[in-house]
Amino acid sequence: MSSAAVRSLTKLAGFLVLAVFLLAIAPVLLPVLAIWWPTQLARGRWLRYRWDHTWSSKGRRILLVYSRSPTWQPYIETRWLPRLEDRIVTLDWSERSTWPRWAAPLEVKVFRYWRGEAEFNPMAIVFPERGRVRTLRFWQAFRDFKHGKDEELRRIERQLFECAAVAQSTAA
Repeated sequence: MSSAAVRSLTKLAGFLVLAVFLLAIAPVLLPVLAIWWPTQLARGRWLRYRWDHTWSSKGRRILLVYSRSPTWQPYIETRWLPRLEDRIVTLDWSERSTWPRWAAPLEVKVFRYWRGEAEFNPMAIVFPERGRVRTLRFWQAFRDFKHGKDEELRRIERQLFECAAVAQSTAA
């Protein structure tokens, strides 16, 4: 038997093992997913509702999360906060060890829900008047900026200021 035939049979065997495994766990996995997924969607809607009633009603449609990293803290605090202070809520990622797990403030719950798995510090979570919540992730852009490449930071920064301008116009 040739090595190509062996590889094909090995692939087929692997596929069959995976198919049998998925069929075996489907009776357990599908009901769990049928409960978990709608629950997560409802949780996101509830957080959006709470944000809108707590902060958007005061013209603050952006949650800005950042830490005390020397890579971005001075930049954010000198260039962004003075321009955005009346339109954003800030959350200090460096304080995360003090955030309660269960009775967390709304801002922490919002961050935990929309942060994703990577590049979530620094980030902005934008709550437009209508439409889906939007996330702007700055980690890679600041990393590039640290190495003399500012194009990506400028691009995402423009998006942040555009979102803030829209937030200001809808609050007025």
